[in-house]
Amino acid sequence: MTRPLPAFHRGRTVLVGDSAHAMAPTLGQGGNQAIEDGIVLAHHVAPGGDLGAGLAGYTADRLSRTTAIVRKAAQVTRLVRLSSAPAVAVRDFMMSTVSRLGPGLVLRTFDGIADWRPPQHTYAAGTKDAPARPRSASTEEDRDVRR
Repeated sequence: MTRPLPAFHRGRTVLVGDSAHAMAPTLGQGGNQAIEDGIVLAHHVAPGGDLGAGLAGYTADRLSRTTAIVRKAAQVTRLVRLSSAPAVAVRDFMMSTVSRLGPGLVLRTFDGIADWRPPQHTYAAGTKDAPARPRSASTEEDRDVRR
């Protein structure tokens, strides 16, 4: 794994997705992280706002998360690429045992990845004081509209 970039922006130029944090495909997170980048970037860069501060905020919000996911993808890649017979046997035995004894343990490996939530307040939600209401089919108002 290469060292992470110190920032995802320079001046008025910003990097998102693989150009900012390319990762092995072992976690299936490349596209997801690019979408998260776009959402966080839109959260920080408001029309008429301070672009420099917005891009710095984007970097601050995304750098640690994407670095952790890139590292986790690299760990999984090393595990998948084991080639010596004893190492492969131990890996396969451990994966099989964990899957049988505690299926929830396997899902826990995605904690911190699949449980990401977008920023709650965006410039598109109106005023900064008004919290953004998530669009969810589970709200009473949304169910009434669909009927």
